[in-house]
Amino acid sequence: MKDFIILRLWPLIAGLLLAFVVMTLLEYANSFIYPLPEGLDIYDPQAVRVFTATLPWTAYVLVLAGWILGAFTAGLLTTYLSGEQKYRLSFLVGIILTLLGIINNVLIGHDVFFNIVGLPMFIILTYLGHRYMRRMHAAQYEPSGI
Repeated sequence: MKDFIILRLWPLIAGLLLAFVVMTLLEYANSFIYPLPEGLDIYDPQAVRVFTATLPWTAYVLVLAGWILGAFTAGLLTTYLSGEQKYRLSFLVGIILTLLGIINNVLIGHDVFFNIVGLPMFIILTYLGHRYMRRMHAAQYEPSGI
């Protein structure tokens, strides 16, 4: 049980938490550029959809950057902590992020183009993060030839 927690559960949770922190920070920065209107009830999905429909496409740049950076760093950290050679746990992180992204998009009502471009990024970038960490790990233990 201890091995499961240390090698599977902890890397999965840590990767997800890192992705959430990175995405939240970039979306917080975006809120300074495109602040919420006075009196907007963020718990009213219809009011939030109306607000997001008025935003220009540039408002989504930092959100997409957060998704990309969050997924990549989640893939890195998950692979680093688990030590996995195969793309399994990072893939699971990518799937969870994709599912949460779908729920987020349904509730907020992002543009269809943003969904088509953004949602696949979770799987792609967790994979790239995983691959990068595997290469870094391999290079660290490669003989220097000196």
